[in-house]
Amino acid sequence: MKILHCFADTGVESEALSAYGEVTRVGLDPEDTPFTDHLIQADARGVEFDATFDLGLFHPPCQQWAAATHIDGNRSEHDNLIPEARILANKYCNEWIIENVPQAPLNNPVKLNGGMFGSPLHYERAFETSYHIDQPRNQTRITNTDTFSHHHETGHFNGTIQEWKSVKGYTGEYNSKSLKREAIPRAYINYLVRPLL
Repeated sequence: MKILHCFADTGVESEALSAYGEVTRVGLDPEDTPFTDHLIQADARGVEFDATFDLGLFHPPCQQWAAATHIDGNRSEHDNLIPEARILANKYCNEWIIENVPQAPLNNPVKLNGGMFGSPLHYERAFETSYHIDQPRNQTRITNTDTFSHHHETGHFNGTIQEWKSVKGYTGEYNSKSLKREAIPRAYINYLVRPLL
Protein backbone atom coordinates (compact mmCIF):
# COMPACT_ATOMS: atom_id res chain seq x y z
CA MET A 1 0.00 0.00 0.00
CA LYS A 2 0.98 3.64 -0.44
CA ILE A 3 0.48 5.29 2.94
CA LEU A 4 0.34 8.99 3.85
CA HIS A 5 1.17 9.87 7.47
CA CYS A 6 0.42 13.53 8.30
CA PHE A 7 0.93 15.85 11.28
CA ALA A 8 3.61 13.36 12.31
CA ASP A 9 6.85 14.97 13.45
CA THR A 10 8.18 11.96 15.35
CA GLY A 11 5.99 9.53 13.44
CA VAL A 12 6.39 6.56 15.77
CA GLU A 13 3.36 4.98 14.08
CA SER A 14 5.25 4.88 10.76
CA GLU A 15 7.04 1.85 12.20
CA ALA A 16 3.72 -0.01 12.38
CA LEU A 17 2.49 1.41 9.06
CA SER A 18 5.69 0.36 7.25
CA ALA A 19 4.65 -3.28 7.69
CA TYR A 20 1.79 -2.55 5.28
CA GLY A 21 3.56 -0.53 2.61
CA GLU A 22 5.52 2.55 1.58
CA VAL A 23 5.16 5.45 4.02
CA THR A 24 5.25 9.15 3.09
CA ARG A 25 5.40 11.21 6.29
CA VAL A 26 4.71 14.94 6.62
CA GLY A 27 5.54 17.06 9.67
CA LEU A 28 6.56 20.58 10.63
CA ASP A 29 9.84 19.41 12.16
CA PRO A 30 10.02 15.72 11.29
CA GLU A 31 12.62 13.35 12.65
CA ASP A 32 13.85 10.83 10.09
CA THR A 33 13.45 7.16 10.93
CA PRO A 34 14.22 3.91 9.06
CA PHE A 35 10.44 3.37 8.81
CA THR A 36 9.71 6.42 6.62
CA ASP A 37 10.25 6.05 2.86
CA HIS A 38 9.59 9.70 1.96
CA LEU A 39 9.97 12.50 4.53
CA ILE A 40 8.48 15.94 3.86
CA GLN A 41 9.11 18.91 6.16
CA ALA A 42 6.05 21.09 5.73
CA ASP A 43 2.68 22.03 7.08
CA ALA A 44 0.54 19.22 5.64
CA ARG A 45 -2.18 21.75 4.81
CA GLY A 46 0.10 23.39 2.24
CA VAL A 47 1.43 20.29 0.46
CA GLU A 48 0.18 19.27 -2.97
CA PHE A 49 0.63 15.58 -3.74
CA ASP A 50 0.78 14.28 -7.31
CA ALA A 51 -0.44 10.83 -6.28
CA THR A 52 -3.30 9.17 -4.47
CA PHE A 53 -2.58 7.10 -1.38
CA ASP A 54 -4.26 3.83 -0.44
CA LEU A 55 -4.39 4.88 3.22
CA GLY A 56 -3.85 8.05 5.19
CA LEU A 57 -3.24 8.41 8.92
CA PHE A 58 -3.72 11.94 10.27
CA HIS A 59 -2.87 13.27 13.75
CA PRO A 60 -4.21 16.84 13.85
CA PRO A 61 -3.02 18.55 17.07
CA CYS A 62 -5.25 17.80 20.05
CA GLN A 63 -4.39 20.65 22.42
CA GLN A 64 -7.86 22.17 22.16
CA TRP A 65 -9.44 19.09 23.78
CA ALA A 66 -6.59 17.55 25.77
CA ALA A 67 -6.91 17.52 29.54
CA ALA A 68 -3.35 18.88 29.87
CA THR A 69 -4.35 22.02 27.93
CA HIS A 70 -7.34 22.50 30.19
CA ILE A 71 -4.97 22.59 33.17
CA ASP A 72 -2.04 24.42 31.59
CA GLY A 73 -3.52 26.91 29.20
CA ASN A 74 -6.31 28.41 27.16
CA ARG A 75 -8.03 25.95 24.78
CA SER A 76 -9.17 28.75 22.45
CA GLU A 77 -5.54 29.51 21.56
CA HIS A 78 -5.33 26.28 19.56
CA ASP A 79 -6.89 25.81 16.12
CA ASN A 80 -9.17 22.90 15.31
CA LEU A 81 -7.36 21.21 12.40
CA ILE A 82 -9.67 18.19 12.22
CA PRO A 83 -11.80 19.68 9.38
CA GLU A 84 -8.63 20.42 7.40
CA ALA A 85 -7.38 16.87 8.02
CA ARG A 86 -10.67 15.59 6.55
CA ILE A 87 -10.19 17.76 3.45
CA LEU A 88 -6.66 16.41 2.93
CA ALA A 89 -7.79 12.85 3.58
CA ASN A 90 -10.66 13.04 1.09
CA LYS A 91 -8.50 14.73 -1.54
CA TYR A 92 -5.49 12.40 -1.45
CA CYS A 93 -6.47 9.08 0.19
CA ASN A 94 -8.71 6.22 -0.89
CA GLU A 95 -9.23 5.31 2.78
CA TRP A 96 -8.21 7.25 5.86
CA ILE A 97 -7.99 7.44 9.65
CA ILE A 98 -8.06 10.63 11.74
CA GLU A 99 -6.78 10.12 15.29
CA ASN A 100 -7.32 12.30 18.34
CA VAL A 101 -8.22 12.36 22.02
CA PRO A 102 -11.65 10.93 22.95
CA GLN A 103 -13.09 14.43 23.61
CA ALA A 104 -12.26 15.72 20.11
CA PRO A 105 -15.13 16.45 17.67
CA LEU A 106 -14.65 13.43 15.41
CA ASN A 107 -17.55 11.96 13.42
CA ASN A 108 -18.78 8.66 14.87
CA PRO A 109 -15.33 7.62 16.14
CA VAL A 110 -14.23 4.19 17.27
CA LYS A 111 -12.63 4.50 20.71
CA LEU A 112 -9.79 2.15 21.58
CA ASN A 113 -7.95 1.57 24.83
CA GLY A 114 -5.24 -0.79 26.01
CA GLY A 115 -7.59 -3.08 27.91
CA MET A 116 -9.21 -4.09 24.60
CA PHE A 117 -5.84 -5.55 23.57
CA GLY A 118 -4.68 -7.00 26.89
CA SER A 119 -2.34 -4.10 27.55
CA PRO A 120 -1.59 -2.73 31.03
CA LEU A 121 -1.70 0.79 29.54
CA HIS A 122 -5.14 2.43 29.28
CA TYR A 123 -4.26 5.18 26.70
CA GLU A 124 -7.71 5.81 25.21
CA ARG A 125 -7.78 7.33 21.71
CA ALA A 126 -10.55 8.03 19.19
CA PHE A 127 -10.44 7.28 15.46
CA GLU A 128 -12.67 8.62 12.68
CA THR A 129 -12.36 6.43 9.60
CA SER A 130 -13.60 6.46 6.02
CA TYR A 131 -14.46 2.75 6.31
CA HIS A 132 -16.30 0.65 8.89
CA ILE A 133 -14.42 -0.40 12.02
CA ASP A 134 -16.16 -2.51 14.67
CA GLN A 135 -16.13 -0.96 18.14
CA PRO A 136 -14.44 -3.61 20.32
CA ARG A 137 -16.11 -4.63 23.55
CA ASN A 138 -14.70 -2.62 26.43
CA GLN A 139 -12.56 -4.71 28.74
CA THR A 140 -12.15 -4.16 32.43
CA ARG A 141 -9.32 -1.74 32.95
CA ILE A 142 -6.25 -3.39 34.41
CA THR A 143 -5.94 -2.06 37.93
CA ASN A 144 -2.26 -2.82 38.56
CA THR A 145 -0.75 0.36 37.16
CA ASP A 146 2.36 0.42 39.36
CA THR A 147 4.63 -0.32 36.40
CA PHE A 148 2.85 1.48 33.58
CA SER A 149 0.95 4.58 34.57
CA HIS A 150 -0.05 7.18 32.03
CA HIS A 151 -1.39 10.37 33.56
CA HIS A 152 -1.72 12.63 30.52
CA GLU A 153 -3.11 15.39 32.71
CA THR A 154 -0.03 15.68 34.90
CA GLY A 155 2.67 14.42 32.55
CA HIS A 156 3.72 11.83 35.16
CA PHE A 157 5.03 8.53 33.84
CA ASN A 158 6.52 5.38 35.36
CA GLY A 159 8.43 2.64 33.59
CA THR A 160 11.72 2.42 31.71
CA ILE A 161 11.96 3.30 28.02
CA GLN A 162 12.25 -0.43 27.24
CA GLU A 163 9.04 -1.12 29.15
CA TRP A 164 7.29 1.66 27.24
CA LYS A 165 8.54 0.26 23.93
CA SER A 166 7.21 -3.13 24.95
CA VAL A 167 3.78 -1.92 26.01
CA LYS A 168 3.37 0.37 22.98
CA GLY A 169 4.80 -2.26 20.61
CA TYR A 170 7.71 -0.38 19.03
CA THR A 171 11.44 -1.09 18.61
CA GLY A 172 12.85 2.11 17.06
CA GLU A 173 14.75 4.86 18.84
CA TYR A 174 12.33 7.62 19.84
CA ASN A 175 12.47 10.37 22.40
CA SER A 176 10.75 9.55 25.65
CA LYS A 177 7.95 12.14 25.36
CA SER A 178 6.96 11.05 21.85
CA LEU A 179 6.90 7.39 22.78
CA LYS A 180 5.03 7.81 26.05
CA ARG A 181 2.60 10.64 25.42
CA GLU A 182 2.01 10.65 21.68
CA ALA A 183 2.62 7.23 20.11
CA ILE A 184 -0.50 5.24 19.25
CA PRO A 185 0.08 1.64 20.36
CA ARG A 186 0.93 -0.71 17.49
CA ALA A 187 -2.03 -2.94 18.44
CA TYR A 188 -4.43 -0.06 17.64
CA ILE A 189 -2.79 0.53 14.23
CA ASN A 190 -3.01 -3.16 13.36
CA TYR A 191 -6.67 -3.30 14.42
CA LEU A 192 -7.50 -0.26 12.27
CA VAL A 193 -5.60 -1.39 9.17
CA ARG A 194 -6.62 -5.07 9.22
CA PRO A 195 -10.08 -4.52 7.59
CA LEU A 196 -8.32 -3.06 4.53
CA LEU A 197 -6.11 -6.08 3.89
